[in-house]
Amino acid sequence: MSGRDSLPLPWRLLEAHFQRVYQVRPVDGDPDALLAYNPFRHAGPELRLQCGLTIYKGDPLLEVHFRRAALLPLIQDGDSTRMGLGLIRLADRDIPRLAAALEREPELREVKALHALTLFHRGVTRYGFEVRPVKERPLEWWFTWWMRLLLARDHAWGAGRLKVGTEALVVKHVWVSRETLIQRCVQRGWVAAPASPGEAPRHAARSTPPEREG
Repeated sequence: MSGRDSLPLPWRLLEAHFQRVYQVRPVDGDPDALLAYNPFRHAGPELRLQCGLTIYKGDPLLEVHFRRAALLPLIQDGDSTRMGLGLIRLADRDIPRLAAALEREPELREVKALHALTLFHRGVTRYGFEVRPVKERPLEWWFTWWMRLLLARDHAWGAGRLKVGTEALVVKHVWVSRETLIQRCVQRGWVAAPASPGEAPRHAARSTPPEREG
C-alpha cells in the first residue's frame, strides 16, 4: 500500500468523524462503491428545479458524496482522460443502484431530491442532474479550496494538479429530483420501471450497465 493509499492519522480521524456525524453510508453498503449518501433536511431558501419541482425548507433530501476509496485509483493514475472515463463507468454502475435504493429503502421513500456539492460536475446531466453555481462567493471559495486540497492530497501530481485546468475546478451545486433520476435510469434500461399502486416494488438495478452511451 503506497503512502497516498494510507492517510496520516489526522486525516483518517477527520474522515471517520465526518462519516459518523452525518451518518454517511456507501450505496448498497458496498465498500467499493463510488457513491455514498446521507439523508438531510433542506435548510436553505425555496428552490425550483428545471423539472418543475419546488424544494421548501424542511423537505427531505439526500446528499450524495464521492468516496475516496473508489476515486483513489483514478486520481493516482494522473491521466485526466482515463479518470473521466473511469468516473463515467463507475457512475453508470452506481447511479442505478442509488435509484433502486430510493425505492427500496423505507427511510428514503420520502426523499424529494438529491444534491451534491462537487468539483466533478462535468457530465452529470447524463444522469438528469442540473448544475448550479454557488452564489455565496465566500462559500464557493472555501469549498473550492477545500476540495482542491483533497484532490491535491491524493493526486499523482500532488499540488501540481491544481495548476492545470483550474478554471474547471470550481465547486458547483448539482441537483436532481427523485423522479427525474429514476426516470432517467428507466429510460436507459438500468432499472425496472417503478411499480404501479398495489404492485410489489420493482427496484432491481442491472449489475452491469450497458456499454457507455453518448
